[in-house]
Amino acid sequence: MRIGDLSELTGTPAHQLRSWERRYGLLQPRRSTGNYRLYSSLDEKRVRLMQRYLSEGMSAAHAAELTIATRFEARAGHGREVPSRDASAAQDEMRAALTRFDETSAQHTLERMFVTFTPTTVTRDVLLPYMHDLGERWNAGRVSIGEEHFATNFFQARLYALARGWDRGLGPRALLACAPDEQHTLALMVLGIALRGIGWRITYLGADTPIDTLAEVAELVRPELTVVSATMRQRLSRHVKELSVFADRWSLALGGPGVSARLAAQTGARHLTEDPVTAAGTVSL
Repeated sequence: MRIGDLSELTGTPAHQLRSWERRYGLLQPRRSTGNYRLYSSLDEKRVRLMQRYLSEGMSAAHAAELTIATRFEARAGHGREVPSRDASAAQDEMRAALTRFDETSAQHTLERMFVTFTPTTVTRDVLLPYMHDLGERWNAGRVSIGEEHFATNFFQARLYALARGWDRGLGPRALLACAPDEQHTLALMVLGIALRGIGWRITYLGADTPIDTLAEVAELVRPELTVVSATMRQRLSRHVKELSVFADRWSLALGGPGVSARLAAQTGARHLTEDPVTAAGTVSL
């Protein structure tokens, strides 16, 4: 909504809204293609809470501080593609926030995106490119250890929140695990969230899963698809025989930078070469 609409809804003059945005960062508008500020339902909730605090005699600065610190539940949006300009702006905002270890500002950016776009869309168009760029900057020595850990934990926590309840339903079941000694879980979690978005139920084993453990769990949950991810070749190359035995019993797919077409062929597994969100849309029983 435009600022006039927000003003009318909340009974707050537009000049006051601009002042709160400028002085305290209370509102988090995005820009339209015509460069207009567009405000969300989260902005409306912040204005109403700000008004309540002010009516109780609180100073504007204190009221804004408490309002900004409040986490609001937002109804998920329906947009299926984040415009490149909006995606780049969101990534720049998160990069600036996470560089200064400011979790609250990074969270506000994500909340604003989730109001307009579906979680899978935001994950594909904003989070995955950001995580890829973070990895590139890490490899180039342009990111400190502290920043990399902070950003990774920030995204992991948000993905876990999106993963709540992904075992429920009546759809086919996917069993997801990282290769033995593999600690990088974010891409696998994104795959699970994307699969859940199209009706799958998810059993998630996470990092460093032995192949014999994978087989034991498969016997219990009987998955229609099992996906094992790896970022380095040696994570799975030592387990070709075990994976081949597993693939004789269960539908198996391998994904991640550590998986080659040759390795997939040796094990009889499907090779997932796409990004996690795209891969979720291509799997079939």
